[in-house]
Amino acid sequence: MYWQQIIKKIIFPIISIFFIPIRHLISKRNVVVLQTYSRQLYCDNTRYLYEFLSEKKDIDVYWVTDNSEIKQYIKNKEWKYITQHNPIKMIWVALRAKIVIDSGDGFFNIFNITSSKSVIKISSLHGSGPKATLSRSHDIMIAVQQILNMNKFDYVNFTSQHSAELLGKKTYFLPNEKILTFGYPRCDIFFNSAHVGKAYQDKRIAKLMNADIDKKCKIILYTPTWRPYKYNFPISEMHNFSFSDFNEWLQLNNLVFFYTVHSNLFPENLPDDLSRIIFINPDLNPLFDINEFMLEVDILVNDYSTTSTDFSILNRPQIFYMPDYDFYNSEKCFLEEYRDLIPGREIFDFDGLKKALLCASSNPESYINEYSEITKELKRKYYDINLNHSTERFYEFILKFL
Repeated sequence: MYWQQIIKKIIFPIISIFFIPIRHLISKRNVVVLQTYSRQLYCDNTRYLYEFLSEKKDIDVYWVTDNSEIKQYIKNKEWKYITQHNPIKMIWVALRAKIVIDSGDGFFNIFNITSSKSVIKISSLHGSGPKATLSRSHDIMIAVQQILNMNKFDYVNFTSQHSAELLGKKTYFLPNEKILTFGYPRCDIFFNSAHVGKAYQDKRIAKLMNADIDKKCKIILYTPTWRPYKYNFPISEMHNFSFSDFNEWLQLNNLVFFYTVHSNLFPENLPDDLSRIIFINPDLNPLFDINEFMLEVDILVNDYSTTSTDFSILNRPQIFYMPDYDFYNSEKCFLEEYRDLIPGREIFDFDGLKKALLCASSNPESYINEYSEITKELKRKYYDINLNHSTERFYEFILKFL
């Protein structure tokens, strides 16, 4: 890791300085560069765009990664990537790029050398829903920097006019000419009924993670959002919660519980035999695609993660556990009253979790109907269902500049 920091902090900037004076002299080609919010991951909207564009013969497409597993995957597909491990190639490709697409907030450090007006910079964004991404930190400069980062882009994509208004204009102060409403490429698969049905039937990803499942087993996915403060395992901190007891209860009711964690953080002192509780750490599984996995999921357990908006397209049961609601809102600031738009039961303790899971798994249609109006309102506001084929919309837009 030490030599990577040397490349990032010393070698890369020195090479960049050499190229900056000549960047305007290098002609732009049909080169498109994409990355997600971490160079160790291969996911999100930009992954779907990258794979779609890589099949187009008239576009030269590159993914930005420093992860060896992702590099090998791309090589096997005979696609292209750039990495800071080869800084000269990375900068050369960046200088020739006509379009740069990021699913994050603009921390792409090759922006320093692709900042000429001839380069089109697009943010596909990372999430949609009433959860805000703007920090309410006591350090006002953090929020200011977030706003400045978003305004570096020439275009920022949203999933609805409502989202563009609240998040784009009122939060990031984006002008109308920067706003796109194409929907999310990662959600296109939710509108493909044949693909959804096959994925749900096969349970391919669940089986790859060694889940102990049969045809009648129901899959639960728990996706607690990342928090800007120390509070890593909300459900496991419930009163009277026990992993052993929960695992036994899941087995008794033929359920499997997938638990996503962040930044290599796992609950401590876990029992050895947790056959029905499986932890997913994207940092350790760089090719894991949560949207593809959601096609196999019966019930989503959530708090503030924008996976709720994506999952609502599938019209399947959701459960919410939000013990730090007021504190989280004080730190991150919801776009509007979050509790008014949760399409499922809010639970407060371990018994409530088990009761909600039984209700949602034993009679899903009744459970879904109970929250159908809220689900419709959430989608009306934050995911325009007419915005399927988002990937094609992006492609047609990109072609205008090539």
